[in-house]
Amino acid sequence: MKNLFNKHCYCLIFSLSTLLCYGQGKNFSVSRNTPPWIVKINLNGKQPKEKDINDGYYSALVDQQNQVELEENYIHVIRQIVSDAGVQNGSQISVTYDPSYEKLIFHNITIWRNNKPTDKLDASKFKILQNEKNLSRFIYSGTYDAYLILDDVRKGDRIEYSYTRKGTNPIFGTKYANTFYFENSSSAGQRYTNLIVNKSRSLQLKNFNFKTAPKITELGGLRMYEWESSLTDTYRNVDYTPSWYEPFKYTQVTEYQNWEEVVDWGRKTNSYPGLKTPLLDKKVTELLRLAGNKPEKYIQLAVRFVQDEIRYMGVEMGVYSQRPNSPEKVLQQRYGDCKDKSLLLIYLLNKANVNAYMSYIDTYSGKNTTDFLPSPMLFNHAVVVIEHKQSKIWIDPTISYQRGAYDSIYFPNYGQGLVLKPGVKHPESVVSIATGKLVSNLVFDLADTSGKKATILTIKSTYTDNYADDIRSTIADEGQDDLQKSFLEYITKYYPDAENIKPIAIDDNEESNTINITECYQIEDIWKKEDGEDRHVNFYGDLIYAELRNIKPKNRTEPMSLKFPVNIEENVFINLPKAWSIEEQNKRVETDNYYFEFNSFIRGNQLRLNYSYRSMKDYIEGKDVKAYVKDTKEIKDHLSFYLSWGNNDTSIAQNSNPYLLGLAILIFLISGIFFTRIYQKKIEFNLEQMAESRSIGGWIIFTAIILSLSPISIIGEANLSGAFSSATWQWISSLKGSAKFLAGAYYTIEVIAIALKMSWVILLLFLFYNRRTSFPERYIQYLHFLICVVLIRFVGDCYINFLAERPVFPDTTTTMTRIFAIGFCVLWILCYQRSNRVKETFVFTYPEVLWKKELIEYKNSQISAYFSRQNHTSETKGPDLTNTPKDENV
Repeated sequence: MKNLFNKHCYCLIFSLSTLLCYGQGKNFSVSRNTPPWIVKINLNGKQPKEKDINDGYYSALVDQQNQVELEENYIHVIRQIVSDAGVQNGSQISVTYDPSYEKLIFHNITIWRNNKPTDKLDASKFKILQNEKNLSRFIYSGTYDAYLILDDVRKGDRIEYSYTRKGTNPIFGTKYANTFYFENSSSAGQRYTNLIVNKSRSLQLKNFNFKTAPKITELGGLRMYEWESSLTDTYRNVDYTPSWYEPFKYTQVTEYQNWEEVVDWGRKTNSYPGLKTPLLDKKVTELLRLAGNKPEKYIQLAVRFVQDEIRYMGVEMGVYSQRPNSPEKVLQQRYGDCKDKSLLLIYLLNKANVNAYMSYIDTYSGKNTTDFLPSPMLFNHAVVVIEHKQSKIWIDPTISYQRGAYDSIYFPNYGQGLVLKPGVKHPESVVSIATGKLVSNLVFDLADTSGKKATILTIKSTYTDNYADDIRSTIADEGQDDLQKSFLEYITKYYPDAENIKPIAIDDNEESNTINITECYQIEDIWKKEDGEDRHVNFYGDLIYAELRNIKPKNRTEPMSLKFPVNIEENVFINLPKAWSIEEQNKRVETDNYYFEFNSFIRGNQLRLNYSYRSMKDYIEGKDVKAYVKDTKEIKDHLSFYLSWGNNDTSIAQNSNPYLLGLAILIFLISGIFFTRIYQKKIEFNLEQMAESRSIGGWIIFTAIILSLSPISIIGEANLSGAFSSATWQWISSLKGSAKFLAGAYYTIEVIAIALKMSWVILLLFLFYNRRTSFPERYIQYLHFLICVVLIRFVGDCYINFLAERPVFPDTTTTMTRIFAIGFCVLWILCYQRSNRVKETFVFTYPEVLWKKELIEYKNSQISAYFSRQNHTSETKGPDLTNTPKDENV
């Protein structure tokens, strides 16, 4: 390394020589002479493993050298083509630069094949193309690409090229700041980086993701920092990593000693002292008049004016990449970028004696801004901070169509900002409170499967605060007609036969910042049928599904970003064409990062599906991603509700509460033992009644039918009651206080009643078919028990409906069914109390062994007596049949 004086002299000669080689303009030229100050390095890199090579080629060398005092940046690259894909992807050279303050000088382009070089440096082959990659974001940067397509590149070739950028953006003055990356997404065989500065510069250096200090060399008046490595690591792209996540090794260098120096630089950069603003003054007068000289109203009007009427368009060439245009110019041209709009808003507010300041934001680093050394190059966005009545309000002037009170306007979670106010010594956390919510209510008037009528779908969506801001902006961009078309396209993804039957209705309340949108659709054939299946239809919590990340369940160390803020409630109301037996379901997933809840229940003939989802943070740690994948799978499983026509019955065993099943079995066994003892109770018998008994017949046959079908009826009743359902008991557990106790008591009584009915019916069946004398009494007791059960169930169902916010009284069909059941029980009680046929039919006692022999002997004696009388009578008068035994069973 030579001394600084010689360097400057050579630089002058070098600059003159490059002028002679100046070719295509736009500050682009070709010179085979490399800068004299560069450090020659030895090539000792290694070839990465095949799995670490992307796009069919790798960088065998990345050599980046920086001479701060000469404002030169030298780049030397060697690419190794290892496959045909590398020929396709690595045969172009493109370098971006800003000709407003930079010169681009190419020194060398060589293709090495079999260790033989072919010179490809030809200025006429380059295309200087304007590079406006951000034009779709309304940002014009004025940068260019020097672009070269190499010919005759083959697998195995090495492409070597080098160039120098000369010049720096004068907006940053003489202080130096930069960041050097030593790794990227693909492995490099060798990397060398140096930084050459005057010894008088006081630089701060900070390493990220590594601890090795650079090699430092001093010679003459210069100091050189060097970083060198071989076969750098490969970092694969990982889905959904936060913008602030940087796994690469890099070093930040800055000459700024503290954040106060950055604040001072920012204030000078944004200053227009002595600026005459007649147009601006006129606008202030107009806004004050509209605001009635009320400061709060003035702030609101000024913010809305800059956000909505000054369109976003950034011409960020040269110094204006950092310096805003004057507010008078921005107001006149009616467009500007973030810093232009921010400075205009500040001028409008300051002229009305409202304190407002610009704040620099890094939308990528976010919450980690203070992890970095002070530097103006960290920031990529500008916003406004308003200080009014001891409150600090953050405003982003680039967001349009925000409404509501000035102090409740949503500000994105940008993390931290550096406020350009005297005395500020460090960035501070921004104030971002997302109070917005989207509530969407979908009402399906569901047609039956006959296809004679269509399903009507009505969607009423309410957007508040930040959600209202977003949809209002969409409406302004697309227009109501295009918005209706996009909504219809979205619906037809789920229901292809859907079509509009009414125009969408939009109600925008700007004061409360609430927007209501109503959509109406007709779906001709919502029921689908596939081979071997019943007709079915699905309903979806689709709004929530769109907010979930779709990633694979694997070990992950990188954090994962979440969509934030999210607060969605989606309610689906399905008016069924008939009564349906559907198991109620509940699901809740709750963590510190996100919350999901799903509930389904029936209210009369209406099925309700309630979905809600919120995100509490904008990212989760890598160790929590596996749990997130598991949780999202469970959430997605509940975001689609399947309804089938023809197979809508569920069994008690499905989703049942095992404790209640155990209780029912226990009650059944205990009552069974009790009823067995009743059955086996000994009662005095009457041989004459037994001999004269009548068989089961007449209207008593209806009792036989009813009792025989009762066990099946009781099982169905248990299934429909919900008392055995785990979903029912999950809902009960969500209640509080006496409501929880009373609801649990009611369903417990229901279970006990069902178990008693089953064991009681079995007893009655044995008593009935054995024509026991105790049957009428036990049956009358059972009928009284049924009346009590019906009454208790009526009161209990009314209370449960009240707790579940359903109509308190059951529907007409259910009510009439219960009245009929009570009436039937009363009628049957009267019949069994007064009927002589009952008394003549149920005459036998337990056990048979006590009376069976005596009954036979009694019958035999009757028969003997009969024939004795017959013989006696035949001798005198002939046969007499009046005293023949009546019992049909003899």
